[in-house]
Amino acid sequence: MPTRSLRALAACAALVVALASCSDSVKDDGPATGGDDGGGPEQRTTRGVTDDAIRVGGVVYDLYFGDARVGVEARLKEVNDAGGVHGRQIEVVAIENDDNDANTGREITQRLVEQEEVFALLPVMSGLFGGGDYIVDNGIPTFGWGVNPAFCENEVAFGITGCVTNPSLEIGSNALGTVLEAHFGDTDRTVAFIGEDNDSGRGGLTLLSASVEDKGFEVVTADASLPAPPDPLGDPSPFVSQLLSSADGEAPDVIYLQATLSGTTIAAALQASGYEGMIITPSYSPLLLGQPGYDGVYVNTQIDMDPTVPANAAMLEAVAAVNPDQALNLAVAAGYWATDMFVKALEETGEDLTVESFLATLNGGDFTYGVEGVVGDSSWPDNRDRSVPCAALYRVDGDEFVTEINLVCGENIEVG
Repeated sequence: MPTRSLRALAACAALVVALASCSDSVKDDGPATGGDDGGGPEQRTTRGVTDDAIRVGGVVYDLYFGDARVGVEARLKEVNDAGGVHGRQIEVVAIENDDNDANTGREITQRLVEQEEVFALLPVMSGLFGGGDYIVDNGIPTFGWGVNPAFCENEVAFGITGCVTNPSLEIGSNALGTVLEAHFGDTDRTVAFIGEDNDSGRGGLTLLSASVEDKGFEVVTADASLPAPPDPLGDPSPFVSQLLSSADGEAPDVIYLQATLSGTTIAAALQASGYEGMIITPSYSPLLLGQPGYDGVYVNTQIDMDPTVPANAAMLEAVAAVNPDQALNLAVAAGYWATDMFVKALEETGEDLTVESFLATLNGGDFTYGVEGVVGDSSWPDNRDRSVPCAALYRVDGDEFVTEINLVCGENIEVG
């Protein structure tokens, strides 16, 4: 994780043992600004960079994103085996679990930057990542999946699908509406949403409702009343009854479960009630295959997970090279593609690598990222405040995911 480290600079000046990492090519003169501000010599923050290596580290929430480590390792093995980027190998210092605790996330971030002297954070994948202010205040390049507001409205954080959860809730996308339109062939359908009783749940339902309404679907309810983790769900029947009468006393055509721990429980209860409509979840997890409430549901994702798509097939080959037993899931894919995005930015920056030159590449107006058929195109700085408006759809059939709609892209929209 790249960042200013006055502590590291002082250590370099005082300790002979640190001189190897504090040569002229790697000294840290202060916070990254992206270039010369016209007030003096050009800033050159090169902490974590030597002539032959670049140091990175990450923060993940292991329960949901722990397998991102495998994706990062797989992409870096490809890069390093091919000679690195401009002759530099990329070294992972550590990818640590923040346990979805904001204080822990900030402590890990600060330690990786100030003690481990990483150049960049790779990856960051946590719902409650607590290092957001720190990376902005210290100019630390950060890469991951932008499911946290830390990836929004700043010049240092870059998500593979842009800013997914803009805290303003003013900009969204019609991606879900677009993929449902492609699935049904029309938009003359009713949709019910249910989510968890927290800020994330309420904000998510606002954006999802706007997405389908923009395409012409009718939202009959968007209720954030499910117990939020770690609180247990208990009896699902009140929620099921509410959903099944949400369309003027009738069952809606589509029920979207924006839930983490309780999603399959609600789905199983809906299926047991005889509901014949479409149940959608955002949880693409091989661990749930075969579980009650998962078979027969549809899964909506922001990136394409079809293993037959050429880019995904190549990714899976790279993953198998580091862990033959690793199943494809969203964390693995997100870790791989976030690393790919980081590598592309390094390649475009060139051999003379500093935090300032790196951020200038990313924020200069010419940097784009996308993977054909897998990750929709983002452009920077435009995607600082908006998501990549793309989605894919799968159906769970026993012990496998069946592709219903490969990645399709819509548009960003104003919400509210």
